[in-house]
Amino acid sequence: MNWLRWIAAILVCGWLGQYALAMLVPHLVMERLYQKFAEVREPNQLNLTPRPDENSRWVVRPSPDLLYASCLYNLEQGPLLISAPVPERYWSMQFYQMNTDNFAGISNQREQRSRVGTRVEVTLIGPGADPTEHSGEVIQSPTTRGVMLLRASGIGDASQSQAAIDASSCAPL
Repeated sequence: MNWLRWIAAILVCGWLGQYALAMLVPHLVMERLYQKFAEVREPNQLNLTPRPDENSRWVVRPSPDLLYASCLYNLEQGPLLISAPVPERYWSMQFYQMNTDNFAGISNQREQRSRVGTRVEVTLIGPGADPTEHSGEVIQSPTTRGVMLLRASGIGDASQSQAAIDASSCAPL
């Protein structure tokens, strides 16, 4: 009967351990990504990344068919204004908190209104900020730090998509 207790203890530890691992690993991944990006660019600035190839790992499993730009954000000093023109082909602006959860996103493919040819201007505010103090599109981050990822189609003639990425910005208000 002693061996039954050992088996039960191992099963309970394994069951509890998987939850601890599932909660810890995303934070470790984002912390590593945040540190890696911070070596290249300070927070609250847009980082234009070169077109991905088989050696690229700035984002997890990057697609060679997409153009990328990112902004590590730290909202301790206040909100950010993120601005980007929207090209005709695939384009998205996604926001991730420090546990890898995607908490907000804007796309030219699934919106109720067409954004193609417009300029998206988003005010990104921290968890304690009042959204009513800002006009226009406001996104409230559940965490002070995180990552905003811009993606645009790089298939075929990518000049319009590249111009949109190049004309994008991320800066303190």
